[in-house]
Amino acid sequence: MESIPILKSFIRRDVVKRRDNLNFERWKNLSLVICSRIKQLEEYKKAKKIAFYFAKGKEVNINPLIGEAILEGKEVFLPRTIVSENKLVFHQVFTFGELIPGPFGLLEPPSKNPVIDIEEFEIILVPGIAFDWNKGRIGYGGGYYDRILGITSGKKIGIAFSFQVFKELPLEPHDQRVDLVVTEKEIF
Repeated sequence: MESIPILKSFIRRDVVKRRDNLNFERWKNLSLVICSRIKQLEEYKKAKKIAFYFAKGKEVNINPLIGEAILEGKEVFLPRTIVSENKLVFHQVFTFGELIPGPFGLLEPPSKNPVIDIEEFEIILVPGIAFDWNKGRIGYGGGYYDRILGITSGKKIGIAFSFQVFKELPLEPHDQRVDLVVTEKEIF
């Protein structure tokens, strides 16, 4: 069991390096393909309350999807990090212009915006470092999303580039799975 954290650390370093090495055009184009695949999901088309994320570094950029969802009248929620409590709180977002820098350098909604209870999400789009064929997920190691995924009844959709998908990941009991994973090549 002691080797699992070491393996996860190695996977994190390797995948982040590969992701960071994507040139801008490839990153942008692959992200757009993934956004298009998400839009085709029946669950996404029907959903009214969706939790998104704001991309960190060269994570899959779903900003175009966020903008379209706002224009379509969907209720869009983004996480705000409360470091002192080691948790995420999701606030509604009405425009990109209202976002402010958060503790990890990510843009976040202001605390005055309406909060959604985690049980009310119809869909939560989940970032991650790596996913596997059994829908296992390795995040950044803080457990922020694991805590949310463990209690939400909304559809949990992992978002990744195809090179972030492994046959099997070394997971620990606290690591939460998603319901499906969307990459530029497939949905599983």
